Amino acid sequence: MSSSQRLIIAVCTRARKNMLLACINSISQLIPHHDFEITLIICDNNSEPMTSEDQEGIRAAANVPLSYVHEIQAGIPFARNTALNTARSLNPNWIAFIDDDEILDPQWLIEMSKAMDKWPADIYHGWTQSTPEDLNAPWSFHRPRNKRQPGAIMETAGTDNVLFSVEAVAGLNFDETMRFSGGSDIDFFYRATDSGAKIVWVPDAITREITPASRLTFGYQVRRSYSVASAQAYISRKRFGLQKASKKAIPKAIGRFFGGIAGGVGSGFLFLINHRKGRKLLLSSAKKIASAIGLVRGTNMNLGQIYQKIDGS
Repeated sequence: MSSSQRLIIAVCTRARKNMLLACINSISQLIPHHDFEITLIICDNNSEPMTSEDQEGIRAAANVPLSYVHEIQAGIPFARNTALNTARSLNPNWIAFIDDDEILDPQWLIEMSKAMDKWPADIYHGWTQSTPEDLNAPWSFHRPRNKRQPGAIMETAGTDNVLFSVEAVAGLNFDETMRFSGGSDIDFFYRATDSGAKIVWVPDAITREITPASRLTFGYQVRRSYSVASAQAYISRKRFGLQKASKKAIPKAIGRFFGGIAGGVGSGFLFLINHRKGRKLLLSSAKKIASAIGLVRGTNMNLGQIYQKIDGS
């Protein structure tokens, strides 16, 4: 890799000042790499821009050049587009997106550089490890688990932890109709790979996040399953058309729906033997039913609104 390539790290934020400051602090503590010159972009998606005092606070937390931009239109894809187009105007070689609730490992940049040398590609997707805010929350069962081999080729990526060449996404923007549904990043990178870009999995380039207690409830997790499935089906219809998307979504929806019903019945019996396993099966079953409904509605271009409410601070 040639030296002194310009890397823009973009962070979109909305009403989560404490998380943002922690994120910026972690960026300031990255182990430097001689191949990269870093600039940070903060896109503020609040209705009003940050006060001068708050802007000074985030600049003080960063030890790299920082550009602050304000996007008044509420919604993740609006903020992502403003951040992306601001980054493009600075003529970088690479752009990275990190969520505002994430902490980067100090080795993140080093690991991304190693991946670039080992696996030539256009887009590099790191691993975001989520830990529940309350480890004893009654409906929290998830633990970080890597399901892919390092260097695995991926069809798409998320903006939680991704680094990509400017050329790989030339002419692309995030779909602003997916305002509060989530998934506009998945759609964006599908369009990149559909155009020939290559995405590589880099599990050693780690970011870490704490899942707020408000996202650990039964209701939130079920609503999120619906929203994720509806976004997936919506994207599939955009990519393949109604007929092909329906052929993929409907059998899945039927399987998940009846699997969820059967699991829900089974969870009642499991409760008698093991309360925790009974709750886990009940949650899984409810998520399957919600996902089934989401697949059908997403195929009909109806999206969830899971991100209308901000979680965290």
